[in-house]
Amino acid sequence: MSTTPTPEEARRALQDVDRRRDQTAAAAGWPWWAWLASGVAVVACGFAADQYPDFVRTYGTTIVILLLVVAMLPNTRWGATLLKRPVRPRATADTSALLWSVLVVALLIGGTTLASALDVPHVWVWSGLIVGVLMAAAGPWWQRRVLTRSA
Repeated sequence: MSTTPTPEEARRALQDVDRRRDQTAAAAGWPWWAWLASGVAVVACGFAADQYPDFVRTYGTTIVILLLVVAMLPNTRWGATLLKRPVRPRATADTSALLWSVLVVALLIGGTTLASALDVPHVWVWSGLIVGVLMAAAGPWWQRRVLTRSA
């Protein structure tokens, strides 16, 4: 025998679903300070590339590989255990988000390449600054958007 819920019960149930979805997204995402630290690291890499080109030529590939490993760790059981974080939910592919991401990366690479070709001074500092501020400011918003859409 099934009973029809009252409008108040249905409203509370939907609010509970929204609250739990937000809790799941918050638990699976990086905290705001991690995004801020990543943005600062990108700005520092841009500054190092501009002021100390030999450092970047020597350690640049190592730094990029290390950052890729850190980015991939939370997506594996072993890495999530090591970081003491829950394994991130596998997000379904969202083609519009992927296209926007590719467009932003292409614009950043194209702008940096164009500025380098035009001999704009301190291209790496400006590129690092733009990307770092974008990561620090928009990273938490983008992560929350992606995780709540997939939850």
